[in-house]
Amino acid sequence: MDNLETTSLHRPPSEGVSAWELALAAVVLAACLLAGLALADTKAPAPAIGVLRFASEIDFESASQLIDTLDAARRDDGLAAVVLEVSSPGGFATSSESIFYALLSLREAKPLVMVVDGLAASGGYYMIAAGNRIYAPPSSYVGNVGTRGGRPSDPALAPDELSSGPYKLEGGSRFDQIHQLDLVRNSFLTNVVNQRTHAAVNPLKLTPEELAEARIYLGSEAVALGLIDGEGGRPEGIKAAAELAGLTEYAIVDVPTYLGMEQVVTSSEQMMASAQAMLAAATPGTIFMLDSRIPFPAATLPAALRHLSKPRAGAADIVWHAGSATESTFADSLAPAAGQP
Repeated sequence: MDNLETTSLHRPPSEGVSAWELALAAVVLAACLLAGLALADTKAPAPAIGVLRFASEIDFESASQLIDTLDAARRDDGLAAVVLEVSSPGGFATSSESIFYALLSLREAKPLVMVVDGLAASGGYYMIAAGNRIYAPPSSYVGNVGTRGGRPSDPALAPDELSSGPYKLEGGSRFDQIHQLDLVRNSFLTNVVNQRTHAAVNPLKLTPEELAEARIYLGSEAVALGLIDGEGGRPEGIKAAAELAGLTEYAIVDVPTYLGMEQVVTSSEQMMASAQAMLAAATPGTIFMLDSRIPFPAATLPAALRHLSKPRAGAADIVWHAGSATESTFADSLAPAAGQP
């Protein structure tokens, strides 16, 4: 090994470093420094809290549109939590149930906070019962847990056709229809009781029997009874969503705009017209989760029984003219008139 020559890995001092190599090294070091500073100043996009508004009666179309939006929000990783603002008198029982289960699915993926904007009655309350937290202004209307349906008819045989059984045309006896109404009511009641008795902030204080009376409460009453978690509106809902998601810094985005989808919002006048049309066009036996202050059209009653129909308290106040100075919201239009029981 002694006769082997070793070669130095270093450049002999006599050769030196060329000017261009020094310049290149300086440029590389400067570029690395600038890149490091740029990366240090660049923050990752803040997680977003999505705000979604549903202001409509609950029918097949509005339910389908909302469920599609909820499903997209559930799958979007950029949304850390969702705040759903609700203004609804309810609607079809099947559509209300579908929305409830879609909301539970969203809640399993990320925090869900519900905010009442004026009214969440019947199917509208079924919606908000799915949230981790529920907020409503003191003067809002909340509750009405129950079902409704048209007056059941007796079985009949059509003179111009044959049927294979006495209930083929009607689907069952009037007692069957009443029983089905109760079954759907019981499902609604059970789901609400299960959600609210396990509420982390303000558990339900009503018994199932009391809740089944289907009363409508003011927001301030609803807090005392455990139907909602606190008084407040959108700001309180966003704050609660951030806390549930563990966020201190976050963006606030409109969910339909963020996802490129349509809003589910109608005007108060359109909402009332849609609810009345829904009732008028419903097939026999249809079950509703709809605000009990919206009367069934008189035409659905047999002519011989129409004289027995009495207007509900405040029913005259349900219809209003656009631009009225005294009534500006759908919830206000359904409120019992002052001085009436």
